[in-house]
Amino acid sequence: MTIDLDPAWVLAVFFTSVRIGVVLLMTPIFSSLSGVVTVRVLLTLALSVLLVAGLGKGAGALPPASLEMGPLVLRAMAEVVVGATLGFGVFAAFGAFSVAGKILDIQSGFGIGNVYDPVTRAGAPLFATMLNLVAVAVFFGMDAHHALLRGLAFSLRQMAPGSGFHELQIEAVIRQFGLMFSLGVSLVIPVILCLLLTETGLAIVSRVLPQMNVFVVGVPVKIVAGLGIFALTIGTMGPVMARVYGSIFLYWEQVLT
Repeated sequence: MTIDLDPAWVLAVFFTSVRIGVVLLMTPIFSSLSGVVTVRVLLTLALSVLLVAGLGKGAGALPPASLEMGPLVLRAMAEVVVGATLGFGVFAAFGAFSVAGKILDIQSGFGIGNVYDPVTRAGAPLFATMLNLVAVAVFFGMDAHHALLRGLAFSLRQMAPGSGFHELQIEAVIRQFGLMFSLGVSLVIPVILCLLLTETGLAIVSRVLPQMNVFVVGVPVKIVAGLGIFALTIGTMGPVMARVYGSIFLYWEQVLT
């Protein structure tokens, strides 16, 4: 019994796995699988085989079967660049949640946990960790992972595996980087304004009652106010979250076309 493998198909799977592997490495979606290397490798290979099978046998779908080491390494490095460019879009989108959480941590007083956590002996931002977990849960709840797979298939149609990275749209990369901060602030703008008003009120109280220790009183007040407003306004984050996830695929479309 013999098994015949098409060299062009094997190269297409290899280059696709390199691209997808870099994307999954840079995205926080599968961060819980960071320690399970075997699962990540098998998932990458399985997705690569399925996506290459979906390309068909059209012209330009599969790379020419050249097994020379020099061109093979150069094309693999080009796939690393393509994967890193696509992965940056996912990383920057989820970075909006980290930016929003860190802003709330600093304003509410939970930022003290970033200095030193005696339990884990590392920084432990509360709001940032919570928003990152919520972002991943909502991502799968909105079936955005299906859109991610369609986006990977779109990238293979626009740039065949092993074809190299022809042009990098620097404007799209810069725009996505700036969008991370603007969307991060938009996620928690009601809580930010509430904490700003709370600090203004504490400043007025400190002028009226100079004998009161505003720092000791202000920290629990800001924590209660931040958590309360955050709980009341978390239901309004849906449209902004949709914009965050939509920015991933808009960025991919701008980069790949």
